[in-house]
Amino acid sequence: MSTTRALLVGRHRGRAVGLVVAFAAVVALALVAAFVAESVGATAATALTDRLLPLLVFYAPGPLAAAGAYARCGGPACLTVGAVPAVVFGGFVLVGTLVGVPGVNGSDPGLGDVAMSFAAIGVTSAFVGYCAGVTAVLAVDVLGFGGGGTKMEGDEGSPDEE
Repeated sequence: MSTTRALLVGRHRGRAVGLVVAFAAVVALALVAAFVAESVGATAATALTDRLLPLLVFYAPGPLAAAGAYARCGGPACLTVGAVPAVVFGGFVLVGTLVGVPGVNGSDPGLGDVAMSFAAIGVTSAFVGYCAGVTAVLAVDVLGFGGGGTKMEGDEGSPDEE
């Protein structure tokens, strides 16, 4: 598989799915922990809502997408990382509304705007990170450091390749 195809489509499907699912799990865990801490009035709520959640929602998708591009997970997986915070937030609001969790009101029109803002910022950050990762891969290939897109002996029939 050529380097270009590996960067665009992805070479390692398992790694790509793992990247997206692990990030979704971390965001969901942080969101639930922040909500629970805020509900009980814990002092940790301030640290979670003021520091950790913005870090995960706004800043993490870029470096994760860059790492995913460098690991040749493919563009779709890297850009999906940017949409993860919005999807997790929307799912949290939907489940909270259906279950009847106090303090979670899905009928609030501002929540849709918040989710769309999370998606716009996250996907933009992931795109920039993906571009940085692709640039790093191409620079490494040009300089001759990495394995690039060449097939190594014994690479045939890898379960992650198509």
